[in-house]
Amino acid sequence: MKQQNSSIMTVMGSARSDGNTRLVANRFSKISGSFMVDLNQKEISYYDYEHLNKDDDFLTLIRNFVADYDTLVLITPIYWYTMSAQLKNFLDRTSDLLTIEKDLGRQLRGKSLALISQTEGDHFEPWFAEPIRMTAEYLGMNYLGHKHVSIENNKISPEMEKRLAELFHTIE
Repeated sequence: MKQQNSSIMTVMGSARSDGNTRLVANRFSKISGSFMVDLNQKEISYYDYEHLNKDDDFLTLIRNFVADYDTLVLITPIYWYTMSAQLKNFLDRTSDLLTIEKDLGRQLRGKSLALISQTEGDHFEPWFAEPIRMTAEYLGMNYLGHKHVSIENNKISPEMEKRLAELFHTIE
């Protein structure tokens, strides 16, 4: 699965694969050389206590991350003050790593996790990233922080591009 020279996997969770969040994901991937995954292109079902969904794409994606990458960067638009449903679903599935795939879950320890959020206009609450920070802490991952990027007129401004570069420099 690894195609770039980077140790970063970027996971984009958005309701649209070709919207503003894609602009941000593409720009970050270009800056960082990261491998990008669009959750809309994966079959990942909701968390299921009976684990009837264990053959969807979630565990394969995590296995690929653990084998080939050191850092996971999550990218999401902000919808109604929170992350996208696609990213929330992805995070909910980490419960599989605490139950049926504990050995795989333990391999996340020492890996790193970061967050990029996106909106039109620079509107976000400072607490937005707390679920991601706390998830990283719970899983034993290093939390590298959160950068918010606002899009104006379907473009990333030099100031916003600087934020993406700052996050990458935190990772490297």
